[in-house]
Amino acid sequence: MNKEILITNYNPNKLKEARELAGLTYEYFENDDAVDVEKLEMYENNDPVTPIDIFLIAYLFVLYQEKAWEKGTEFKLSLTKDILNSHPNGIKYQEFIANHENYIGLPLKRKKDGTIKWVATIKTKDGQQRVEFWEHKRQELGIEANHVLEPGFRQKVAFANHPTKIHICLFSGSELYIDYRYPSPNRIDLLNKAYDQDLKYYDLDVYEIANLLFDVDGCKRFCNIFKITKEFNNVDELLEILKADFVDVEYSPFVSPGVMSNSPDRYDGYHSYNNDVRAITDTGRYKENLKRYTQDRRVYEMWSGGNWKMADRLYATFVKNGVSPDHIGPMSLGFAHRPKFQPMTANENSAKGNRMTYSDVQILIDDEKNGDEVITWHSKYIWDKLKGKINNDTDALKLSGLMRKNLHHVLIVFSMINEKGYSGFLEQFLNPDFSYFDYEFNGFNPETGEYEEVVSKKLEGQNQKNNVERYFRIAFEKLVEYADKDNRKNKIWESEAITTKVNKVLELLDAEKNDEALTMLHQIFQDLSDIAESNW
Repeated sequence: MNKEILITNYNPNKLKEARELAGLTYEYFENDDAVDVEKLEMYENNDPVTPIDIFLIAYLFVLYQEKAWEKGTEFKLSLTKDILNSHPNGIKYQEFIANHENYIGLPLKRKKDGTIKWVATIKTKDGQQRVEFWEHKRQELGIEANHVLEPGFRQKVAFANHPTKIHICLFSGSELYIDYRYPSPNRIDLLNKAYDQDLKYYDLDVYEIANLLFDVDGCKRFCNIFKITKEFNNVDELLEILKADFVDVEYSPFVSPGVMSNSPDRYDGYHSYNNDVRAITDTGRYKENLKRYTQDRRVYEMWSGGNWKMADRLYATFVKNGVSPDHIGPMSLGFAHRPKFQPMTANENSAKGNRMTYSDVQILIDDEKNGDEVITWHSKYIWDKLKGKINNDTDALKLSGLMRKNLHHVLIVFSMINEKGYSGFLEQFLNPDFSYFDYEFNGFNPETGEYEEVVSKKLEGQNQKNNVERYFRIAFEKLVEYADKDNRKNKIWESEAITTKVNKVLELLDAEKNDEALTMLHQIFQDLSDIAESNW
């Protein structure tokens, strides 16, 4: 699964132009769960530019391109030349490289706008001059080969010459290491399945993931997935094995680099884009890779409480101000989607993932004391039972795992109720009315994430009605997914008593005793929290 990469370095006018060339109105997206129609209007507005997931903007571009072609309309727009602009961090990286002593002697040319002419194909005069530079570097670095163009050596020289071993993507501004330290996508999929995690492609590296999972089972399942048979006594010894047997030898079936080599075409010897966005910046790949895009829909899928509309707008405010908003209590653990985040760097937020620290737990407890609704009602039982037991980061990590499992149980219960046709009973747990408001935050401080005041505005348009329908549709689609037997069997509780009570809820609903069914449902979630406590 791709990680969310929010950007503002795109051209809203060109995005609108692409939609109009495709002949699509906003109404077209009413049944497209990947697109929030209200936000789509905002994405096409320059004042201010609204943060958008780079994968969503690519999804829209591909859709517009295909619809235009179906109509026979000429569509000459390019995703990377017209829609996406260079990210400021990517431009800074290019300037840093061009002025670094490691690249002295590499011909430097600039375009009319002053930016570096980063690309020069090998067959051009500039490209041949670059080949001469890299051959000289090969000799200077003592890398033995007949010539730098000998297969496999361009990458070796570019890697040895790189001053930081960290590459910044020209389009997303994200930072990734250039060595082979990221688990390949198929390994990520296997790890997510084995550990019930939500790891993203090219997010955490193999060392970070090993550190994370060592506290879970000593990395036993991790080692099975990576076929590691060497013995180790602690996580540091495992990290040494990973470095020697995977990263250093570039064991590509299991690990991948953060960016692919492209010497001498690119100035630093690497592609302009990182592998985390390769699916959309490599024009030979993005059409197939983006046929199905899924927007971040957690607030609906997790049946989260809280003012999700206000939280959504505050989230965007963070990004506009150049900081990454961290959900102190992750929705995937049952916490509410509330308008409070703590500012982090993108790398810090990625490394944290859907886990809590001891500090997070303390913040959440303090906010509760101040009257904030930090936890969704269905997960409040486990939170209230275990939050007082957290004394360190290890405890917080353990609580994260138990709460994630508890939320799976909640959604399975909901899916059983939905299967029997009682979706109307479940609708009381959703909060669609927040769709009819919008919010602005005045006096926002990006260093603290605090603001002086919030201004609300009532909305009553068709877009809001469309988003309410979308909200319900996505929430119930998630329950259908949980009804799948193969999905359920790996997550369901092991308690006949709870199964009996779930059946009792269904009997009460059959008898139209909804209030009694609700009381029994609360009892089930209380019992599930008791099971979690027994596993503490």
